[in-house]
Amino acid sequence: MQIIDILGQLVPNVWTALTQLCATALLFFLMYKLAWKPVKKILDARSEYESSRLSEADRLREENEKLNEEAKASIGEAQQQAQQILEDARTAGEQLKEEIAKEGRKQAEKMRADADKDIEKQRNKMLDQMQEEIVDTAVAVAEKILQSKVDAKQDRDNIDTFVKEVVKK
Repeated sequence: MQIIDILGQLVPNVWTALTQLCATALLFFLMYKLAWKPVKKILDARSEYESSRLSEADRLREENEKLNEEAKASIGEAQQQAQQILEDARTAGEQLKEEIAKEGRKQAEKMRADADKDIEKQRNKMLDQMQEEIVDTAVAVAEKILQSKVDAKQDRDNIDTFVKEVVKK
């Protein structure tokens, strides 16, 4: 009997096994209906959300690359414009420098011409004064000679006296 007892314990009861199988099937069915579908829905929603985020990230990355290229192009253009502005400023500076130098030369020439005119005026004035003095001197000499026309020695003495008077002035 011991073998039957051992055999009875080793081999399950058919009704018990069938009941356990039905209970397990019912649990799987309930788990499928109540847990699996909502969990699958949540997982699908999460997967869709992550997928949309990845596609959005790809779109943003492409947009970022496009903006970077535009920025590089803008920077290159700005550098060219800056170079052009510098070149224009340099050219304008050179022109201004030349104009200032030209104006300075004009003013210097004008000042020189004015100075030459003043010098010429002063020279003419001095010549006129010298001429007047020479005339006055000649008249004075003639008066002296006419007043004391005695002899050659007297004439020489009168001229020496007159020259000494002129030199003193």
